[in-house]
Amino acid sequence: MAILYGVVARGTTVLAEFSAVTGNAGSVVRRILEKLSETELADSRLCFSQDHYIFHILRSDGLTFLCMANDTFGRRIPFSYLEVIQMRFMKNYGRVAPYAPAYAMNDEFSRVLHQQMNFSPVILVWIHSTVLEEKW
Repeated sequence: MAILYGVVARGTTVLAEFSAVTGNAGSVVRRILEKLSETELADSRLCFSQDHYIFHILRSDGLTFLCMANDTFGRRIPFSYLEVIQMRFMKNYGRVAPYAPAYAMNDEFSRVLHQQMNFSPVILVWIHSTVLEEKW
C-alpha cells in the first residue's frame, strides 16, 4: 500500500479521514489545509513534498480531497485514487457536504478511504478510467 493517508475536507474542516500510518501526517495535513484555505477555492490539482512523502491534492466543488503517498509512487495513481474518492464522496454526501460539521462522514467514509487504498494500482487506474468512460 503506497497511499498511506486520505482526507476529505471543506476548508480546514475535516469531514472524513483515514491513516494507515502513525506519525505526524495529520498535523502536516492540517497545515496544508490552513494554507489552502488562504487561497482561492478554485478547482485545482496540487502536490506538496514533505520528507519522503508527497501530498496530492484535488480541489473541487469547494472541497479538498487529499492523500499522502510515498515519494516513489508517482502522480497518476494517487490522483486516480483522489478522483475515485471524489466521485464516491459526492455521490453519497454532495448535498450535505457544504453544511456538515467536522468528522460528520468519518464513521462511514473513512472505510471507503481505507478500502480504496488497498486496491492494487492497476485496478485503481482501471476503475478510474471505467468510471470516467461511464460518466461521459
